[in-house]
Amino acid sequence: MLYERVLRFLRDPAPDAFGALALEAFAFQFERIPAYRRLCERRGLHPGSVISWRDIPAVPAIAFKTLDLSAAPGGPVFRSSGTTSGSEQRSVHRNPYPELYREAVDRSFPAACLPAEPPVPILSLIPSSKILGDSSLSFMVDHILDRWSAPHSASAMTRQGLDTETADSWITTQIEEHPSEPDLILTTALALWQWMEHLERRGRTYRLPPGSALFETGGFKGRRRQIARQELLLKVEERLGLPAHRVVREYGMTELSSQFYTDALSGGDPDLFRAPPWTRARILDPRDLCEVETGRPGLVAILDLANLGSAIHVLTEDLGLAERGGFRLLGRASGAELRGCSLAAEELAAEELAAEGIAAEGSAKVSAGKSAKKQLDSIVED
Repeated sequence: MLYERVLRFLRDPAPDAFGALALEAFAFQFERIPAYRRLCERRGLHPGSVISWRDIPAVPAIAFKTLDLSAAPGGPVFRSSGTTSGSEQRSVHRNPYPELYREAVDRSFPAACLPAEPPVPILSLIPSSKILGDSSLSFMVDHILDRWSAPHSASAMTRQGLDTETADSWITTQIEEHPSEPDLILTTALALWQWMEHLERRGRTYRLPPGSALFETGGFKGRRRQIARQELLLKVEERLGLPAHRVVREYGMTELSSQFYTDALSGGDPDLFRAPPWTRARILDPRDLCEVETGRPGLVAILDLANLGSAIHVLTEDLGLAERGGFRLLGRASGAELRGCSLAAEELAAEELAAEGIAAEGSAKVSAGKSAKKQLDSIVED
């Protein structure tokens, strides 16, 4: 069974087997995801004609907002966080194989993020699944806490937001009662900034035990002022006594099942994301979606075997720069830079609507299609 072979590959990856397994996964999804199959057929591509994993058509991340891209029924449903208070569409990732997601975490998180042999005292500033039941990040954090946390770990996130007093109390207790035990803090960039602002207002500073580390993910969605990363790191060092080289960055998406980390804890480049062996990250030209040469920026495309249950090849809306052994993030792409991505997403949406034979102007599905089209049009405007 393909699922079992992919699971074994995650546990024991053989580099020379990646390409063949990716092509099998493509054939699997071609057969089981109607919208994806129609896109491939429109381009004259099918499992018999695609001979390299690089040629597997990528699904734009924006397509997860309007299309069902699941290859099998069941499993958790993950939704991206909204960035406005309006009726903004959110990406929906139906993941019928959550064990592949957990396995991807198991095989990449410990080496990149754990500051010591588990169990490790962990403070989470990320909501649990009890608070955000459809968040893939919450799903991941729950698994991390279940798998590697010490009994005296804690969460400082409530339904009302960050509980700064719980965070302060936990860190005080750790320093006083476990001064030689390295801690791990799990946080989004926004929650971390909020905590640092709170500590600054209260005039509080701490010194985490030697060897402690911090896992940081996400950006500052919904904030009017973008915070410079260097500014955030300076505050972390000032308020927690944690230097920048103990901060691990994570790159993940609702639409993917794998995560990418910097190897800060092992002395590597703190801003270079490494791809786990069951993934491939490439940088594509936004105009024609062809791979660019090393040193040129473009859109980040990820082929993720752990995404067997949806789309293994995802075209993100993030700009990156390929370097040996990984890639750097340059920020979100602008409207003009997303033209190729948006055209591909529009093609997928058009194929879906045509296949359903929609003609009535008042149909709810037509309205949804128009909403998606309007969104895509706004993205491709210069």
